[in-house]
Amino acid sequence: MNGLRIFLLVGLAIAAFSPNLLAAGNDSIVPADILKMSFEEMMNIKITTAGKKEERVADIPASAVIITRLDIEKYGYMSLEEILENVPGMYAIDDYAGYRKTFGVRGFYAGYPRNIIFLINGVAQTESLFDYNEMSNFNIPVEAIDRIEVVRGPMSVLYGQGAFFGAINIITNSSEDNTSLVAASLGNGKEKGAAKIAGSEGDFKYSLSAGLANDDGPNHKLSKMVSSMSTLRPWGINETNDTTEDKLERNSGNFIFSGKYKGFYTDLMFNRSSDEAFIFKPSVTDGSTYDREMAIVSLGYENQVTDDVRLNGKMTFHNFNFNLNWDITNSAFTGDEAGESRGGSDYFEYELDAFLNLAKNLEMTTGAYYKYTTDTRFSGDIPIFNLSEKATTSDEIDLWAVFAQANYTPWKKIRFVTGLRLEQMLEYGLNSERNPGSAASSSTTSSYDEDDVEFIPSLAAIYSFNDRNIVKLLYGKAIARPSFFQNNDQVKGNLPNLETEEIHTFEANYITSPSADVTVNFSLFHNILDNLIVRTVSAESESLITYFANGGELVTDGAEVTLQAKPFSKLITELSLTYQNTEDQRDGFEDIDVAYSPHFLGYAKASYQFTETISFALTGTYVDEMETEWDVRMNNFAGGRVGQEVDGYYLLGANL
Repeated sequence: MNGLRIFLLVGLAIAAFSPNLLAAGNDSIVPADILKMSFEEMMNIKITTAGKKEERVADIPASAVIITRLDIEKYGYMSLEEILENVPGMYAIDDYAGYRKTFGVRGFYAGYPRNIIFLINGVAQTESLFDYNEMSNFNIPVEAIDRIEVVRGPMSVLYGQGAFFGAINIITNSSEDNTSLVAASLGNGKEKGAAKIAGSEGDFKYSLSAGLANDDGPNHKLSKMVSSMSTLRPWGINETNDTTEDKLERNSGNFIFSGKYKGFYTDLMFNRSSDEAFIFKPSVTDGSTYDREMAIVSLGYENQVTDDVRLNGKMTFHNFNFNLNWDITNSAFTGDEAGESRGGSDYFEYELDAFLNLAKNLEMTTGAYYKYTTDTRFSGDIPIFNLSEKATTSDEIDLWAVFAQANYTPWKKIRFVTGLRLEQMLEYGLNSERNPGSAASSSTTSSYDEDDVEFIPSLAAIYSFNDRNIVKLLYGKAIARPSFFQNNDQVKGNLPNLETEEIHTFEANYITSPSADVTVNFSLFHNILDNLIVRTVSAESESLITYFANGGELVTDGAEVTLQAKPFSKLITELSLTYQNTEDQRDGFEDIDVAYSPHFLGYAKASYQFTETISFALTGTYVDEMETEWDVRMNNFAGGRVGQEVDGYYLLGANL
C-alpha cells in the first residue's frame, strides 16, 4: 500500500494548494436549489443506470433513489455502507466473515454479496472467482462520490447475471467544475484520509481520487454473539481471548482515475484491503487476515453517428487476488499455523451498445456482450482440517449475451418499455486436486455443462395521469449463475451441477404530488425466488465439509411508502416504511420464518437549512427483529435455530 500512500500524499498536497478548493464536488448546486425544486423538476432529473443512457426518473421502468453529494454532506454520511443503510428497503448485516457489510433488500438476504450489482462510473465491480460484489473491493471514500443511483428491481436485461434486486452506480467522475478536495478524520479507533481533483483542460475532462482508511474494529464480548460460550471452548476460546479486541481490524486503500477526451473515455481503478475476519469460528489471537486486491482498466469510445444513432463500445479488464490466513485452533490441533487459502481471477469484458431513435415515439437500446475469463484459481493448505486442495479450470470460461430494450410511447400519457436478454455460458472444465504435490495426491475432473440459453425478459407500463401523478406497472426477471467457487465444491464432492438462480418481480408503483411541498411514492411488490443456492458448512475438530445445493423457492409480498414534505421553506423531511412477508415454499418449511428477513423497515430524515452553508440534519433507521438460520441437522434432525432471535434495533444520527 506504500505506493498508494505516496499518491494520496501527493494528491493531498496538490489539492491543498489548488486555488479552486471547494467544500463540495459541485459549487453550482446549493441547498436552496433543492429546496426550491418542484415535483415536476424532480421527475425530470436524469439518471443513466436504469437504461445505460440518460433518462428522466419519471420514464425509467423501475423505482429509483438518487443520493447526491449534497445529501452526503447534509446528513453527514461517513461511509458508503452508511449511505446504503439509509436507502428505503435496504438493511445491512455484518457477520464479520470478511465481506464487510452485505445488504438485504425488501426482506431477502442471500448471506453473500451476490444479489445487487455494483458499478463505479458504469463499470461493474464483480470479480469472477466468487462472483461477489464485496464492499471490501471498492472502499470508496465518501468525499470522492458525486452521486449514487440506486435502481431497484431485476436489472439482468441490461447488466446480466447478479442484478437480482437492482443496480447501484457510484459516480465519481463528474467534472462539471474544477474541483479540489482534501479530507481527513481521526477518532474512535478510525483514521481516514481522502483527496480528489476534477476538472478539464480544453476537450480533456478528468477526475482523480484516492483514499486510505484504518479501523481498529469493535471490542465486544463474544458472549454477546453466541447462545452459549461452551460451544467455543473446544475452539481455543477462553477467558484470555473472549473478546473481539484486535481481531477485527480493517485497512483499505482506493484509487480511481477517469478521463474523457472527445468521444474516448477511460476508467482506472485499484483497491487494496486487509480485513481481519472470523472464518467459521472466532479468531484466537490476532484475527484471520483476509487480504484482497482488485485492479480494473476500462477503455471506451462513444460516437453520435447521426441524429438518431449513437454507438458506445467498451473493453474492460478485471484482475482480482486474495489471500486468507486462518487464525483458529481446536483441541485436536497441535500445529503452529491453522492454514492459508488463496486465489484469484482475470477476465475481459467487451460490450457494444447502440442507442436508436427509430421513430418519433420509439427508442431502442440494443447491445452485444462477451465475457472471457482467462484464469480462475483457488488453493488452500489448511492443516487444522487436514486439508490441502487446488482448483483450476481446464478451459477459459466464455459467456455471451445480446439484449434489446425498447421505449414506445403510443400516446402522450402512456409509455411501454420492453426488454429481452439472451445469455449463455458455454460449458467449461474444472480440475480439483487434493493433496497436490504429495504421494497421496488425487484429482477429480468434471465440467459445468448447464449451458442452456437463458431468456431474460422485462416489461413495464408507465402512465402519467398528469404532471403530478404517475403509475408504473413493472415485471422483471433476473438470474445468478453459480460461480467457479460454488461449482468447484460440487466437483470435489462428486455432486450434481447447480442450476441458475432466478427471481421474478412484479411491482406496482404510484408517485403523486398532492401539493408543491408533498411527494408520496407507494409500491406493492411480489417476488418469486427460485433455485436459490445455499451453502452447508460442517466444521468439526479434524474435518471441514462444504457443499452447495439449490435450496428451493421463496415468495415475498410487501408494500413500501415514502413521504417527502417541506413543511417550511428551509425544512425538508422524509419518512419511509417497508413491510414484507417472505415464505419458504419447501415442504415442511411453510411454518418456519425465513432467516434474516425483517417484516418492518423504517427510515426517517429531516434537515433544516439555516444559511447556504449551515444546516442541521437528523437521520433514523429501524430494522425489525430477525430469526437466525434454521439447521435441519439439529435436535436429531428435528431442526432448530443456530442462535437466538436478533432483536429489532434503531440507528440515529445527527449532523451540523
